Amino acid sequence: MIGRQICDFAPNAENNRNSEGDFLRLRDGSIIFVYSRYGAAGFEDDCNCDLYATISTDEGESWGESYPLLLHTDFDAENIMSVSLMRMENGDIGLFFLMKMQAVYCLPYMIRSSDEGKSWHSLTPLFEKKGYYCVNNDRVIRLKSGRILVPACFFPADTRIDENGKERLANIYEGRLYVYASDDDGVSWKTVTEEYKIPVSAACKTGVQEPGFLELNDGRVWCYIRNDSGRQYQCFSLDEGESWSAPELSRFTSPVSPLSTDRLSDGRIVAVWNPIPLYNGRSLFYNGYWTDGRNPLVLAVSDDDGKSFSDYMAVETDESRGYAYTAIFETNDNSILLAYCAGGEGDVHSMLERLRITKISINEFSESYDQSIDVKR
Repeated sequence: MIGRQICDFAPNAENNRNSEGDFLRLRDGSIIFVYSRYGAAGFEDDCNCDLYATISTDEGESWGESYPLLLHTDFDAENIMSVSLMRMENGDIGLFFLMKMQAVYCLPYMIRSSDEGKSWHSLTPLFEKKGYYCVNNDRVIRLKSGRILVPACFFPADTRIDENGKERLANIYEGRLYVYASDDDGVSWKTVTEEYKIPVSAACKTGVQEPGFLELNDGRVWCYIRNDSGRQYQCFSLDEGESWSAPELSRFTSPVSPLSTDRLSDGRIVAVWNPIPLYNGRSLFYNGYWTDGRNPLVLAVSDDDGKSFSDYMAVETDESRGYAYTAIFETNDNSILLAYCAGGEGDVHSMLERLRITKISINEFSESYDQSIDVKR
């Protein structure tokens, strides 16, 4: 195994869940990490959730006490979660997150800070059409042209009224890819891809879930897509997200769990994911605890812009835990930080409840390459 576990954000009775977040370098050289923090009301995605932050002044070796950054009550919302951070061209911090005004409406928003996260302004919806949309943490990218792209999936759904008279999601149908773009540094947004689908069959019923983007050196945008086929789907755009190639199965095997990628300062691509599909009797549970089959957590590196990747390097192997929703951040001491859900036995409900930060020296990366994880060209 590679890496060192730096810290865990464990759940407790007053804080039912700590999960997915993102990192950003502040102007004073410190690193801020913002994540989803649930209260005492529950741990599921539609329960009350706020955004908390913690800061490291030593390249992620230690972290300060967490503090509230944005509260769901600030927006009269039920829930805010799933953060991506970006340094804007005018120097602002851009914070992207999901907001649920009701359990049946989940929309992506952007908000800005001009004082390094002390205060926030210019709340902007990326898309105002009501519905249930998902954007994962650490997903927003800026292309070499300056265009910002946000990958989202939309889930058509029926609704029901629960015992408390609240409208809730009922039947949820296969997801579709939506892509939002800004060409003015996040001031305004437009939908450039709408209702793009991957094939749905008896072997793949989910459609598009939790897409992610990476810009390749030749200018193409690579989109990878979580689904239930046993492999990540993928497609490519030649026109900065306006249109996409026919979707195809990639060689990244996985359960219904997201892939995460990032490009290092030396040009290499890092990929982090769960490589074992749910087959041959693999279970969603371990001793009754929901891991969703999201283990082990592995890392691979490409030095040829995604044509091939190194052998798997294990980051986490404990089968009693589940690992997913990884944020990747390169530090100034030749390392990367990974932040991911890591719940397991001893926690209460699911692998989503516990958040972990691990630090990995780039010198630990394998030099052994093969063609077993080939991003098709």
